[in-house]
Amino acid sequence: MKSTHPISKPSLWLLLSMLSLVSMTYYVTEIWSAQQAESFSDFYAPWWAAHELLLHGRDPYSPAVAHEIQSVIYGAPVVPSANDPSGLAGGYAYPPYAALLLWPTVYLPFPAAQKIFLSVSALVALLSLALWLRALRLRLPPVYWVIVAFFVAGSFPALQAVKLQNLSLLAAALIAIAIFFLSCNHLVVGGIFLAVSTFKPQFTIALIPWILIWTLADWRRRRSLAMSLLGTMLLLALVSEWFVPGWIPGFLTVINAYRHYTYGHSLLDVWFAPTFGPIASAVLLLVSLGVSWPHRSEPAGSPRFAQVGGMLLAANVVVIPTLAPHAQLLLLPGFLCLLTGFASRWNLGPFARTLRVAAWLLLAWPWVAAFGLLLAAVWLPAGRLYRFWEVPLYSSPLLPMAVLVALVFQVRARIEPSHQDSENRAILRP
Repeated sequence: MKSTHPISKPSLWLLLSMLSLVSMTYYVTEIWSAQQAESFSDFYAPWWAAHELLLHGRDPYSPAVAHEIQSVIYGAPVVPSANDPSGLAGGYAYPPYAALLLWPTVYLPFPAAQKIFLSVSALVALLSLALWLRALRLRLPPVYWVIVAFFVAGSFPALQAVKLQNLSLLAAALIAIAIFFLSCNHLVVGGIFLAVSTFKPQFTIALIPWILIWTLADWRRRRSLAMSLLGTMLLLALVSEWFVPGWIPGFLTVINAYRHYTYGHSLLDVWFAPTFGPIASAVLLLVSLGVSWPHRSEPAGSPRFAQVGGMLLAANVVVIPTLAPHAQLLLLPGFLCLLTGFASRWNLGPFARTLRVAAWLLLAWPWVAAFGLLLAAVWLPAGRLYRFWEVPLYSSPLLPMAVLVALVFQVRARIEPSHQDSENRAILRP
């Protein structure tokens, strides 16, 4: 009689991760974006504005440049409104120095630049994963590294960012690079990358204040970080002023128009109404910084330092004025922090453990729903499934807060990083 060999746990997780990637890819390409125009691209606006600024010296915030962008993306210029009298919505919504990040592509036709950007997006997503794992001192066996990579690449925020060709992937990667260099005690380089990541300023509104608090806690050893961060930001501002004199009013005007055009409100605005949302956001940021305060003396190379960074990035997602799921790319370090603390979960109280389970269930829901739609597509035409396009996104408004609160409990628990890391390696060994 032949003996049967059960499938190993790593093999099951690998199969599940691949199935999740396939299911979510089907959902994003065939259902979520089914009604989207083929010419739609979030990359076109910054690319064309960089092209016109760097090659022709045009103001990227001008109505003329905005209307050219709108004509390509939407087929016609945006109709002016009371909130956007110049019809700027959908135009260039970045500081002028963001154009320097796209400089190598402005000499290429847009289709070629688009292909390069898509390739870079896939690479920086995996780079972000690798750097956060390194910063958290979490060493995964190769098979588990592949499993986590499949889950990250197959998440809705990552696939949405790739499909839209949004710069969120690049901003999240720059933050990961900055934290990685800080964790290696390369403070000057870390400060430079953190400053460059502010081309999407809403991604750093919680992280940079914490970095400055952390620097002040040991000014003699860490002052080079503050000098490189603030010096680079000053240099970027001066370069922007040289490119576009008096650029700040134009930038703020476009941002205001963009917020009204895309319903630029935070999750807290939705929960507490726009009147009280900003107050709730300020309170949440202060609470998050208060939780971080006892850890201001942590060395940059400790997992605890990266954990606090992951918590603050989760707070960032809750308070920034956007509901776009691709902003939840900033939750990657948060989930890796929860994974890092998996072995020590019983050190937490029952409420904290419940929150951790809730965060993982909310994360899993989009894959479960996408797989259900993939199965339904075997019997039903895609057109019949369009009505269910929102189902995989039901957990999206709750996920950032669940991750944040779970991380607050983990950071407050003061689990010893070395003990935690050794237990994780034991659990993750295939």
